[in-house]
Formats: sequence, structure tokens, C-alpha cells
Amino acid sequence: MPGSRRKVLLLAAAAFVAVACTSTGTAASGGSAPVSAPDPSSATFKIERETITLVNGRAEREAAPGSATRITATLADQRATGDLDGDGRPDTVVVLLYQPGGSGTMYYVAALLNAAAGITATPAVQLGDRIKVVGLRLDGRAIVADLLDRAVGQPLSAVPAVAVTRRFTLDRGALIAQ
Repeated sequence: MPGSRRKVLLLAAAAFVAVACTSTGTAASGGSAPVSAPDPSSATFKIERETITLVNGRAEREAAPGSATRITATLADQRATGDLDGDGRPDTVVVLLYQPGGSGTMYYVAALLNAAAGITATPAVQLGDRIKVVGLRLDGRAIVADLLDRAVGQPLSAVPAVAVTRRFTLDRGALIAQ
């Protein structure tokens, strides 16, 4: 075999061995797979005094046995992911719509913390009644919710048009308004 062809075959064999021995980042190879942010569509949240488990982003139950009135909780489109608690793992922050059976639609913010021991949810914190959430983001380790609300004294039937920004930080597993 000529020398140059032999060198090419040796280089190809060495490249094959190098690729075959490279860690894939799986548990079988001793590495760790990347951790993804928690999926809120099937999570359990605490809203006021109720524990609500979403199934495909929604929960619903009778307001009272035999009642036609339903209490619903729905996952809104707004969400943000990032390392809220500083542990190096991605967390998920969501907006929840809660309709307790009356005319109101309450908006809440909650976080799913992605701890090494498992996923835990912070208690939900109310943003407002019949407002419009226009944005949700993380600013470092702070949650920033941009909303439209009504001016003080305006009826709840008025269209929310006053821009408001609410900030929250995490303190011992709870969201605290700043």
C-alpha cells in the first residue's frame, strides 16, 4: 500500500475511534444530560387556598356538588424560562387565569422551580382582576410582568389601558412583590 494512502486510512481510523470514544452526555456514559425547563401544562399550583393540578394546561371542577357553576384555572400564553433561584437549572414562570365562578377573571403569576430533588411550584401571586398581561420576562433573577390595568376608581367593566409593571423576586420558595 503506498505511503500516502496508508496515512489517509490511519487518519480516518483515528478519527473514527476519537468520535466513538467521545462522551454523549448521557447517564450511560457518566455525563449528565442537559436539564430542560419544567413543563407547566401538567403542573400543580397553589392559588389562594386551593391546590390545582392542570391537565393539558387547564383544570375545572364544580363550584359545589351538583352546581352548574364551574371553577376553572387555565395556563396563559405568557411564560418565561431562566434560572430564577440561582441553582444553575432552568425554571419556568407562568401566568395563570383563575375563574372562581363569579364574573371575575383573576390573573396570577407563579414559578416552577427545577430543583435537583424535583419540581416545586411557588404559591401563585395575584396580578389583578380582568387585566391584560402584555409581557412576562426574567430580568436576572427577578420576574417582570407588564400589564394593562384600570386607573384607581375606574369600574372593572372599563377596558384596561393603564400600563403597569410588577416585579417579583424569589425568597424562600415564595414570590415577593418588589
